[in-house]
Amino acid sequence: MLPVATLLALHGIGHARAASTPVTRATPKGIARPRPTPRPSATAAHVASTAAAPTVARYRVRDGSMIDLGWTGIAHRQPWPSEQRIELALDCRSATSCTVGGGVAGAIFGAPIPLSAGGVPACVVSRLRAPLAGSVEPEAGCGELRLALTSTVYTGREVAEPCPRCVGDGTANDGRKDGRCDAGPSAGEACDANAASALFGATSNDCLPPPASIVGTLAIDLAPLTTDGVRLAAERPCGFHRPGLADHCACTGQRQPNDCASGTCGADEHCEAPVEGVCSDAPFRGCTLGSGTTECAPAGGTCEPRVRPCFGDLIAATGACDRVHPTYVAIFCAPATQAPAINATAGLPGPARLRLELEALPPPVAVK
Repeated sequence: MLPVATLLALHGIGHARAASTPVTRATPKGIARPRPTPRPSATAAHVASTAAAPTVARYRVRDGSMIDLGWTGIAHRQPWPSEQRIELALDCRSATSCTVGGGVAGAIFGAPIPLSAGGVPACVVSRLRAPLAGSVEPEAGCGELRLALTSTVYTGREVAEPCPRCVGDGTANDGRKDGRCDAGPSAGEACDANAASALFGATSNDCLPPPASIVGTLAIDLAPLTTDGVRLAAERPCGFHRPGLADHCACTGQRQPNDCASGTCGADEHCEAPVEGVCSDAPFRGCTLGSGTTECAPAGGTCEPRVRPCFGDLIAATGACDRVHPTYVAIFCAPATQAPAINATAGLPGPARLRLELEALPPPVAVK
């Protein structure tokens, strides 16, 4: 299923699409944390610059990135595709920090994001509503970015193939279109992979979903996307009151806090119940507990129990400063789509939490 919202994607230049009407959303509160002591690093030295002319900091998304989407918990723990590129234009006139810019409104940010949970697939393509903003501290490897995105949500064609794939391209983001789109309006055309998913294959900005499958164009603000900490408290009335249970939600229009049988989310962000069956090698597929490999065949592994994840009264995330491997986090309210199945499965509108594990890349080699 989707996190829609989020969301998101991360690459720089692409094709334009009209932005949506802004929606009401909550602004996470920052958590001040001490900056680490800078340490030498030749790998990330390209990020630091005191020159007046802007420089470019390049990152790739690493494995381990993840999104938790919505209040039901069904769409939590969804892997975020790796190999996406983030490029920041830095103006480093200060001795300790650089102003972030880059990108233009309407440009694709990242690559198509395949999401699938509870038997409901979705593909999300995000575009910038405004240029990138924020600041970074190159010597400490810290940063606070502000991204205003328009995320277009498409219904996925299959639960195991939410987005069209770029098949046969061996190296992502090398500028060589060695693959072919396997579906969508560009089926059969050449493509360069822009993201990689262990569950759903490679996606590309050359292989977008069909416009007829659009079920929402959502305004998503990652403000901030930060190496510090962020949190969002459940301080709003819920849309549906359950007698005897808490009526505190994180986002405007959210139906209920969680989908736990008891109505209470544990300290480890898991419900006591329900416990559901999912396929071990294809966690987006549900199955009947005790069915073994029968319902997960041919390539889904074995049916295993999963305790439903959930959000508590305070949703928090903590990033990490590092010159080579920073971790950026964001919490935001994801609006509802026009697809009832997506909204009901994920729990939208509702909170979402994004965690991006990044790696600093060296500057591109100049062609002589």
